[in-house]
Amino acid sequence: MKTDVIIVGAGPTGLALACQLIRHNIDFVIVDKKETTTPHSKAIGVQARTLEIYEQIDLADALIALGAKAEKARLIVGGKVRGEADFTEFGKGMSAYPYVLIVEQGKHEKLLYDFIKERGRDVRWQTMLETFSQDESGVTANIKTVSGESDTLEAKFLVGCDGAKSPVRHGLGLTFEGSTFERIFYVADVVIDWDFAHDALMVFLMKNNLLAFFPMIGERQWRIVGTFPEEFAKDEGEVLYDEIEEQIKKDSEVELDITKVNWFSTYKVHTRHVDKFSRGRCFLAGDAAHIHTPAGAQGMNTGIQDAYNLAWKLAFVLKGETSLEILETYNLERLENAKNLLKTTDRFFNLVASPEPVLSYLRTHVFPYVAGTAFSIDAVRKFVFPRISQIGINYRKSSLSMERGFFKVKAGDRLPYFTIDGASIYEKLKAPKFHLLSFFDGENKPAELAENDLTDVFEIPLYPNVAEIFGASKSFSVLVRPDNYIGLLTEDLAGEDVRQYLSRF
Repeated sequence: MKTDVIIVGAGPTGLALACQLIRHNIDFVIVDKKETTTPHSKAIGVQARTLEIYEQIDLADALIALGAKAEKARLIVGGKVRGEADFTEFGKGMSAYPYVLIVEQGKHEKLLYDFIKERGRDVRWQTMLETFSQDESGVTANIKTVSGESDTLEAKFLVGCDGAKSPVRHGLGLTFEGSTFERIFYVADVVIDWDFAHDALMVFLMKNNLLAFFPMIGERQWRIVGTFPEEFAKDEGEVLYDEIEEQIKKDSEVELDITKVNWFSTYKVHTRHVDKFSRGRCFLAGDAAHIHTPAGAQGMNTGIQDAYNLAWKLAFVLKGETSLEILETYNLERLENAKNLLKTTDRFFNLVASPEPVLSYLRTHVFPYVAGTAFSIDAVRKFVFPRISQIGINYRKSSLSMERGFFKVKAGDRLPYFTIDGASIYEKLKAPKFHLLSFFDGENKPAELAENDLTDVFEIPLYPNVAEIFGASKSFSVLVRPDNYIGLLTEDLAGEDVRQYLSRF
């Protein structure tokens, strides 16, 4: 069987990649050893950048309808509420989705899977990758079903979205170096009877442990995430649920009755990333390439962004629009992001759970009382939200990023969110191609370039809000990549910079 792309793994990353390949009209085969999408909640935080990606394929509103917005957090020390942070204005003006969405991974995966099936495609479930090989022209993969039937696939490319133990990564011989936190994490989806309203994230601040309760869809339904102390001696597979509940009650110091347990798991957290995201015609994405602490709800969203970055580049190569060299930028852009992500999540975990005396004191005696005020300060919001929401990720060092002129925004940044005549700029950017946005000051007219199969063209007045965001006082042009990152920023009005940029690739 021949195809363009083999996707190994149908979790959120693999399904998101399949959706993007459908958007670009690229043929693929996706296999997974599971029976179907996960029945469990697992990852629950969906960030603004992921919703912006889904907006391009009209899935954002459908996913939002399945979840709830995280609008506030109560901060609890010693069993008492010591502070509250309001997130309703957290990302206002920075994204059309200025919040974290809480939605179960199972529902999330089903939405992506339904999108795939509605377009005449499917996942080959209960099918695993046995072996694969590659040469200069393509990849050959041997797959096998649980019933013992074998098949051979031939493709131009293969992408391993097959999790932290990735057989694809092992087959490519890529290293996966890092460290392991020496404590056991637990997660449990439960029904709770207690005195607190079901309207806020509950964060329990302690000297050296982590404990948080997330309100889920459904009456009294909560997700609990926490850690055992470092001296807790059991291995992850030996922990009983009763020990988890005992730890929850001890750390929370509040009266609660867990009346039902829907699902629970224990695990050790590893902080690792590959030395390279690809080898030859084979690529890695998601947990196969990077794993880290759950702090900040970054993992699943990062895998989806991996897929988003890779999909358009594969599509342009497969359609003959660009050379293979563009695929090297996938490793350059996403490996740097993975390194930064691991540092960020490690720091965040230390802030909320490190036993270091100064951090412990600040966490329990200072932060609860200032958090509400801090998160309402504009400068704090503009620092924190881009990092949590992933809209602040940039590819400024990439060979795909070029600029000529002086702007507040830089080539390689995600195109900032703003509105034109009351509509989001992203409404213009749904076609799977480059987008040339020429902002006209009324005097110095940018060159009129014809639309083509690679690029659509928009002439937009240089409104005051746009001039402020970009730091521009005269006409300029922005060439936006298919993944809505800025490829080129230029004050050149003759169109030569745009032509040179596109001719390079």
